[in-house]
Amino acid sequence: MVTLSVPEFTCELDLERSVSLDAICRRFIQDTNRAVVWFIRFRALKAWCERIDVAPWLQSEPSHAQHACQLAASFALNDEWEFDAEGFRSAVECARAADRRP
Repeated sequence: MVTLSVPEFTCELDLERSVSLDAICRRFIQDTNRAVVWFIRFRALKAWCERIDVAPWLQSEPSHAQHACQLAASFALNDEWEFDAEGFRSAVECARAADRRP
């Protein structure tokens, strides 16, 4: 699956809203494939964020959500076009730890 740049994926990203594929296609007017990839990654991220074991953890530290959004641009998707729950969470924790290093 194609990866997106962090700015491509996170520009106007709002996990609290639903997004139509038509709206995303208008953003990626020159490349419908990238629009579809954005939409798949958005749905995967939203599903991961809504997991019972993830939602409270995300709320416990504001930077978790920021790092998750950034990583969702390129993190590998499984055969069901979702993020591996534990692998993705581990990647978010590693990104957060890397940001905190002096």
